[in-house]
Amino acid sequence: MVRSVWKYFLVLLGVCLVCTPGQGSVPPGREQPVEVYFEASDPEGDDYGPGDYIYPRNLAFRPYEGLYDLLKFRVSGAEESLFFDLWIKQISNPWNAPEGFIHPVIHIYIDTAAGGRTEPISEALGIRMAPQYGWEICLEGVGWESSRLVTVKADQTLESTDLVAAYLPDQQLIRLIVPAAQVGRPQKSWRYYVLIGAYDGFGPGFLREIRREPGDWHFGGATVDENAPRILDLLAPERGRYTQERQLQPAKDGPPIIYPVNVKRGMAGGYWVALGLALVLGYLLIKKPLVITGFWFRGPELGKDGEPVKR
Repeated sequence: MVRSVWKYFLVLLGVCLVCTPGQGSVPPGREQPVEVYFEASDPEGDDYGPGDYIYPRNLAFRPYEGLYDLLKFRVSGAEESLFFDLWIKQISNPWNAPEGFIHPVIHIYIDTAAGGRTEPISEALGIRMAPQYGWEICLEGVGWESSRLVTVKADQTLESTDLVAAYLPDQQLIRLIVPAAQVGRPQKSWRYYVLIGAYDGFGPGFLREIRREPGDWHFGGATVDENAPRILDLLAPERGRYTQERQLQPAKDGPPIIYPVNVKRGMAGGYWVALGLALVLGYLLIKKPLVITGFWFRGPELGKDGEPVKR
């Protein structure tokens, strides 16, 4: 009873400290500013995993789109609390979970330092993290008071504590609240994995199964018979090699490897070599005209007066 009262006290605190979009802006009635540490948007209409997942047929999943569609993710803080906010296109609560939401299962993995773990807290997710971006902190947002904060200790064991999660209807966001003292203040170098699965009270890790064909209570569209990633949406860029669709494609030699956001990616080495060659060639073209003879480049033959010899 005491534990439940304490959790809902923290939920009330989170509602009172509702974030506003700008860094350093002040919520109504509060003198303490809210600081935004990180935010990123996700493409709309991509709650289909690798690209082909189909919603279950039961009426509980109406309108059969948007229930797992992540639109935006933000990390902010005020006073001694950190807020991990997620905007999801459609929020419904057909089973009346006390948090105000039930369909999405939220996994946020944070890479704060070198090393870390590459396995998620539930194998049912069906993925692994990139080896160079292992995680040290995980926030799991689940209905029915099942949310938790998981941290990696120095000996690589996991430590789990309760986590407060709530839907804030006036802001249309789901908020996970963490005491800053437990994880430290977010740094610009932190990298984030944000995954959205589907709630199943009887599934491993509370995650709903994906099969080849949809049913009343499971998703369809899997391209493998077993261990299809139970991820409907992933915070990822809309284009390029790190799109959600590419990252979640089944791999031949194990679970697909996913990558976090907030990674600064420079030019690949091949691009720098090509750029260097282009600059050298450009310099030679300007310095001395070139003529082509067979497969070789050489300058024109000059006479004693310095003029090109005509042949």
